[in-house]
Amino acid sequence: MPRLTVWFVRTALIHLLVGFTLGALLLVYKGTALWFPWAWRFLPVHMDLLLLGWMGELAMGVAYWILPRFGARRGRVWLAGAAWASVNAGLVMLFLAAWGQWPASLWLAARTLEAIGVLAFALHAWPRVKPALVSTNL
Repeated sequence: MPRLTVWFVRTALIHLLVGFTLGALLLVYKGTALWFPWAWRFLPVHMDLLLLGWMGELAMGVAYWILPRFGARRGRVWLAGAAWASVNAGLVMLFLAAWGQWPASLWLAARTLEAIGVLAFALHAWPRVKPALVSTNL
């Protein structure tokens, strides 16, 4: 398994753990209304960690590993590495923005980093997706 796939999958599992923990805190506060009143500011972070952090990074890691290689290389590996770094930097920035209740410009910067990461991975994977050869002997 390529090293970058290991990074994608391991960070996806970390995002799953943190996202479920934030979700549990939200549910405890919703049920008791006594503990963790600050938890609601983490709702967007909870959603991003589970959607992009868990599902998106797991999908990117598996796609990096399993998409066909034409020749001996995986294509522009630096784009996939930049995607991993950008998505994770955006998620960490989003978490810190919610923790410190920072201005909306930091939220925008975090979302921009996430979008750049997804775009970088799409640019990496695009040449590796080829149409299947269709047999005319049906």
